[in-house]
Amino acid sequence: MRRPTITTWIKFSLVLLCAALLLLGSSSPRVEAQPEANPNAGYVGNEACAKCHADLYKTFVQTPMANSSGLVNDDKLQAALADTQFVHPNSTVQYQVSKDGADTFIAYERHGAFQGRRKLDFFIGSGNHGRSFLSAVEGFLYQSPVSYYAKDRKWEMSPGYEMMDTMKLGRAIRKGCLECHASRLQPITGTENQYAAQPFLDRGISCERCHGPGEQHIKLMKAGSKTTGITNPTKLPALQRDSVCAQCHLSGEARIEKPGRSLLTFRPGDALSDHVLSFLSTSTKSAELKATGHVEKLWQSKCKSSSGAKLSCTTCHNPHESQPKAKAADYFNLKCASCHQDNACKEDIKLRTNASNNCIACHMPKSPTEHIGHNVFTNHAIPRRANGAKTAPTTELSLAAFWGQATTRDLGLAYLAAASRTKDTNYLRATDLLKKAEPTLKNDAYALTALAKMYEREKNNEAATRCYELALQADPAQTEAAVNLGTLYARQSKLTEAVQLWEDVLKRNPAYEIARINLAVAHLENGNFETARKTLLKALEYDPDLPMVRKLLADLKAMQK
Repeated sequence: MRRPTITTWIKFSLVLLCAALLLLGSSSPRVEAQPEANPNAGYVGNEACAKCHADLYKTFVQTPMANSSGLVNDDKLQAALADTQFVHPNSTVQYQVSKDGADTFIAYERHGAFQGRRKLDFFIGSGNHGRSFLSAVEGFLYQSPVSYYAKDRKWEMSPGYEMMDTMKLGRAIRKGCLECHASRLQPITGTENQYAAQPFLDRGISCERCHGPGEQHIKLMKAGSKTTGITNPTKLPALQRDSVCAQCHLSGEARIEKPGRSLLTFRPGDALSDHVLSFLSTSTKSAELKATGHVEKLWQSKCKSSSGAKLSCTTCHNPHESQPKAKAADYFNLKCASCHQDNACKEDIKLRTNASNNCIACHMPKSPTEHIGHNVFTNHAIPRRANGAKTAPTTELSLAAFWGQATTRDLGLAYLAAASRTKDTNYLRATDLLKKAEPTLKNDAYALTALAKMYEREKNNEAATRCYELALQADPAQTEAAVNLGTLYARQSKLTEAVQLWEDVLKRNPAYEIARINLAVAHLENGNFETARKTLLKALEYDPDLPMVRKLLADLKAMQK
């Protein structure tokens, strides 16, 4: 049998990268903007708030928001640690979650091909709908492939993992993955997914996520000042008031961060659109629900259009406490009755006089969500009929910013995000818009990376190289730009420069598969067989089921016989 040559490896690697570029080009874009030097400046934490607001704090810490992240070893998890063994049909990997002393682990194996286990360190999700889990590997956070779903009381594959035919342990948890589940994040600047030993200082959504930094407030109160120095969202203008909830409950078809901004730079009292723009379709109103689409659905409702700025999330929801299920119907009935008299309901009288007498059961029905199985969420569009017609999936979108003004750059990135779910028409729109915006993108690392991928797809490698280099000048932590620029350098026989880029990427995220494969191939090109082998084996430490890595290890073994 003919043994693979180094040249074959190099060609193989470049083909792999071309495929990866197409994949990356269609993924939902996310601006990894550099946060301020200390994103937690002025924040004091929930415990400081509790000293003066004990009654509010006592009820708030029982809410799902306050419990949307934490340590896995939290006692609330224990009841779910039963019947955790299952086989994922697509990958044939068997999983089991179990305790070992004080720690919780996920064990995995596939027909003897590989086996192992990984500690589950943190959870995200309140547990009302479910929980996903994070593992810290040398300080870098990765998502577990299994999650717990409360509705069905079962352990299953995490969202996005269901259709995979391999096990994936190397999905990086970036800042954007945590922003709406935890507070006072502690990311390590310049890395993709490395954090301090405690990635977040407050579990869940903290008091200060809605009220702003508390340090100045405490100082003023101690000094007897009449100025509070804290934000009361209900007293803000409508846009700023609604922005507080929209931080985490407005998703849209695409969500694009403004250059240099993110949710980490947002402060209560700001307009969210100065930091993050959400784009909605103006061509259709989808009847499908999103897990974080409550705000956009409410804006579709007749209640909101009729009430205008008077109606907000807090009209019906008290963020400081949750309603017990037994009392929820009566509580929300009163909220509805504050605008609707009893005789306003035109539904079947049998429904109105039913013992449940439940407005939201008819007009805010629970339905499955997009992309997340085993879950249902409340429909905040408040439809006239519970079984209203659903729109067909759209392939072409006309996008507009929900709030704020979108630049050509913003709109281009929004269409790029939409292109991951629809036809190439949206990709072509994105390309055209980002090319027009290019003169304004000098220090915009993410947009430059997106544009570079578009040029590379068009085989305009000169323009792609220029944009990647500019992106890395603006932000050396743009790992995607570094990986792809390294590939272009390798094609130009600038292997030393390529290796430097790939090694830098692995310092920022050691589980970056493509960077590690390319680095191994580069070592082979230089005749460093043992270094190449160690590089590939290191990849399996982070992600044991990488078919391409296993194939290359087998090829290397054959080459050395």
